[in-house]
Amino acid sequence: MMYSIDITVGIFLLIAVRNPSAHRSLIAYAAWSSFAHALVMSALAFGPSYVNDRTGYWGGSALLVAIGVALLALSPAKASRESAPLEALILQ
Repeated sequence: MMYSIDITVGIFLLIAVRNPSAHRSLIAYAAWSSFAHALVMSALAFGPSYVNDRTGYWGGSALLVAIGVALLALSPAKASRESAPLEALILQ
């Protein structure tokens, strides 16, 4: 089930690459969902039934945190109203 969600978000992120400032909320969603998934995986690593898989959980968590940080760091800043073109201000 998670793969279907991740693949769908990934496809939309690839589409968002064309105009990232128009898709800031999608990029933020992908980043914060990566952080949430990493948090759950880290919590699972502490469970007694997952002793043999701790390395995998920690590695996966680190990878998801790196992805989330990269998405937030590379996402464009919110455009201010002063720097917006006159046509965009009139249309709003």
